[in-house]
Amino acid sequence: SSGINAEYGVSPISLANLQDTDNDLKLRCSIAYQTDLSNNKNLYGGTVTSGDLVMKIASITTFTASKSDPIADPITGETITLTCTASGDSSSSPTFSFTTNGESTFDDTYFTFVAVSEVATVGTAHTVEYTTKASKANNRRGGQVIDCRADYG
Repeated sequence: SSGINAEYGVSPISLANLQDTDNDLKLRCSIAYQTDLSNNKNLYGGTVTSGDLVMKIASITTFTASKSDPIADPITGETITLTCTASGDSSSSPTFSFTTNGESTFDDTYFTFVAVSEVATVGTAHTVEYTTKASKANNRRGGQVIDCRADYG
């Protein structure tokens, strides 16, 4: 069938609209194969069902700035610390990244990177601090959207 990589027998699955309450939800994947004897494939029809797969959900729980409104009124040269906490698997800490304006990188036009802390873990909460310095004011252009992402691999 069209979604299956015939060489490896791989079929991707995509899940959407997951919520924190879906954590530890058990899933099973069932794949129905159709007979295909063409091109020496010797594939006979049948159904394969996986064992239980357990969903592990992680999410950003807080994202704060050391200044009450760092975007609307930064003072050039002022240091601003962004603190991001993610909840998730306690056996491994995520890789955090900070990005701007929906891009995959941090645009340093208005904020310059100063330092990033080691990830601190307490139970299932993982926290990192990203310190920036305001390079120039950006309130006249409506500020800059900053995102925090936590990647558990």
